[in-house]
Parts: sequence; structure tokens; C-alpha cells
Amino acid sequence: MDALLLIVGFFALLAYGVPVAVSLIVAALGYILLLTDIPVIIVAQQALAGTDSFTLMAVPYFIVAGALMQAAGISTRIVNLARSLVGWMPGGLAVVTILASMFFAAMTGAGAATTAAVGGMMIPAMVKDGYHRGYASALQASGGVFGPIIPPSILMILYAVTAEVSVGDMLIAGILPGILLGLMMIVFVMVQSQRKGFGTREPFELKKVGVALKESFWALLAPIIILGGIYTGIFTPTEAAAIGCFYSLVVGVLIYREITVPKMLRILFESFKVAAGIMLIVGGTQAFGWVLTREGLPQAAARFFADNVSSPLLFLLIAIVLFLVAGCFIDAVPNVLIFGPILVPVAVAYGIDPIHFGIVMVVAFCAGLITPPVGVNLFVASEVGGTPLRVMIPHVWPFFGVIVAGLVVLALVPWFSLALIP
Repeated sequence: MDALLLIVGFFALLAYGVPVAVSLIVAALGYILLLTDIPVIIVAQQALAGTDSFTLMAVPYFIVAGALMQAAGISTRIVNLARSLVGWMPGGLAVVTILASMFFAAMTGAGAATTAAVGGMMIPAMVKDGYHRGYASALQASGGVFGPIIPPSILMILYAVTAEVSVGDMLIAGILPGILLGLMMIVFVMVQSQRKGFGTREPFELKKVGVALKESFWALLAPIIILGGIYTGIFTPTEAAAIGCFYSLVVGVLIYREITVPKMLRILFESFKVAAGIMLIVGGTQAFGWVLTREGLPQAAARFFADNVSSPLLFLLIAIVLFLVAGCFIDAVPNVLIFGPILVPVAVAYGIDPIHFGIVMVVAFCAGLITPPVGVNLFVASEVGGTPLRVMIPHVWPFFGVIVAGLVVLALVPWFSLALIP
């Protein structure tokens, strides 16, 4: 009953518009003050313990690296490369948008950054090419979903820390699921564009591909260095994040020469604000999770599923529905941090690999990036595309359906999550 009051208090605070991190901390404080005689300093101790991690240092580094890449003109070169490769296909710029989003996701690890960087160019271009503005903006918001799935991924790092699994394995596990979802989305937009008569096709020219590859070479090298270093064991994920940050700075300042000192200072300031917000959520979740553990909620969840759900597959499907609903109301970061400690032990008890379960969880919560009322990609795409939400949201649901279909495939076929892990 006490755990139920804690959870109700947390959601009540969210309903009143209190930030997630503050809601977590206030709910934990309220529980301790009203229902126990434990010193309140335990909240600060748990929050500090939650953020005192070498692995979590990768989060601010990847945030800064992504912001540097976005400011370095990398997105323009990535879009040009995608256009030269797939602009000839049915769907034209719609396919380019998905492929460019996948490329950029492999450098930033964040959905909003991918949506903003690619959408700023592709939404106006699609509208000019005959696409409905609402459709173009919804497509770009959906393309941004790849940001936290294709490695490097901030969500994957947070899940790995929460579930106590290898960060490197978790990042590698996101490659094939990201490619699968991307291919499904590309096929869908090709069929849809032909049926609706959207867009034009550009002739394929090998010379254009060569020029675009040359211009984007330094951009494409970033994920190879980061993931290659992690996969081969040359450096840890945190060291890889720091190297990616330094590499992005070098490319932006010395090679592409689009990052100036004033711009770099703005990038650092904005990145530190984002990183601080995420780490505050991590600390708040640690305190909140400590209270839930003290109340025995993870054990109660395990007993409930053991008594009522006999099939691992049924458990996965129930978890997917729970994640999709939660993703409509809470951002992906706190969702992973809240549900991870509760449900990962249950999944392991069913014999489900925690890496596979992590992929299912992350992809499900990423689908929440395009579902109202809090889907952050919707607001970013609306802003950069100049599209009212009411115009864009009706076009979002078919793309959401594709993501959910891919999610079901990932849940049914663990191979996609585990094949590349040594």
C-alpha cells in the first residue's frame, strides 16, 4: 500500500506539470517523511550514488559530441550522401529522410537532435517536392526515433547501467534492430509515396555518390571509430564517448571549419544543460527506486507475473503494451530508469536475455517519441517544419504502426538483438 501511495504521488506531481526529476525526488522525500523514521539525508545519498558512475560519464560526452556534429555541418553532408544513394528510388526524398536520419543517428545517439538536424533541411525540401507538410513533418519525427536505437545511444547506456549488463554489448545489440526498423520504414514510405503520388525521383549518378562520399568521409568515420574501438576492446564506452567528443571538435573546427569559438561555447552551455537534466533524473530515479525496492515492489512484480503469466512470450507482449502506454506520458529516459530495475529481474527469471529485453524496452520507449501528449520529436519536427501539431499528428499513426510491427518482430526473434554480440 505504501508503494502504491508513492507511485500515485509521483504521477500526481507529473499531472500538475512538475518536472520528472523533481517529481521523483519529492515523492521519495514524502514517503520518508510521512511513512518512515529514516533520516531524509538518505535521498541525497542515494541520488549521489546513482550518478557516481564512470560508465555514466559517457552520457555528457555523447551529448556534447552530438551537438558538435550537428553544428559542424555534418548533417548537410549526410543528407547529400543519402540523396545521392537513394534519391532515385520510389518515394525519393521520403527515403532520403529515413536514410539520412539513420546515418545521423549513428553519430548523435539522441532522437531530438536527429529530428532537428535532418528535419531542418528535409521537411522544406519535401514540401517543395510535393509532399503534404503534415506528412513530411510526421515522417521526420518518425525518422528521429532511430537516434536512441542505432548506437551510440544514450538510452542504451542508461539501460546497461540500470540492468548491470555490458554497455558495449548493449550498444552493439542496437545495430541490427536499427537497420531492421529502417528497412521496414523505407519500404513503407516507398509504397505510401507511390500510392499518394508524393515526390519525384532523381536519376542515379555514380559520380554524385563519389563526391558525396568524399565530402562526408570524416563524418562517417565517427561511428566507425566509436563503435570499432568499443567492439575491439581498445577503449571503454566512456573513453569512446570522450574520443568521439574530441573527434567531433577536430572535424568541426579544423576540417569542416564551421565551428567558431562563440559557437563552441554556446554548444557546451546547451549540452551541459541537457546533460545536467538527464543526470538529475538519474539521481532522482535512484532515490525513487531505493524506496520501491525497500517496499519490495520488484519482488512483488516478479511474484505477480510468476503466478499469473506462464509464458515468457506473453510476458514480453504485456511488457510492450505497458512500455507503449508509459511512453505516451513519460519521456524515454525516466521510463528506462524506472522500469529497468523492476522488470529486468522478472525478464531474467523467465529466461529472457537482459540484452534482448533491453532492446525491446528501448525501442518501445522510443516509439513514445512520436506519441502525444509528450512525444518530444513531434514538438521538434513541428518547430523546424513550421507545422502545427494538429496537422502533423494524423500522419504520425501509420509510422507508429510500422515501429510497433518492428517491435513485435524484435520481441519474437531475439537473433536481431543478440547476433552481433561475441
